[in-house]
Amino acid sequence: MHDTIRAMSFHVIIGIAAIIGVSALGLLSTVVSQRMLDQVNERLPKDQQFSPLGWYFQKTIRLHSEYRRLFPGGNLATRVWTMMALMFACLLIGAWAIAF
Repeated sequence: MHDTIRAMSFHVIIGIAAIIGVSALGLLSTVVSQRMLDQVNERLPKDQQFSPLGWYFQKTIRLHSEYRRLFPGGNLATRVWTMMALMFACLLIGAWAIAF
């Protein structure tokens, strides 16, 4: 009985930590993406700048491509993709913790 309760408590703690990780990484990736957007828009002509609203996958890929073109040594795009991968890992860990 006590082992079952202890295992459930462990999974709940892991699940909560995973949810916090997804939330924190999501917020951080948004902040870094906004900084990347600002830097790219500073270098693009007004008619080619990215709107901060209405994001979808192809637009995100275009932003990352423009960032790499304009800032070949920059690391913001890599940081965003790394945070997104970590968010996915936290999501999987959270799903594992809740499933057991």
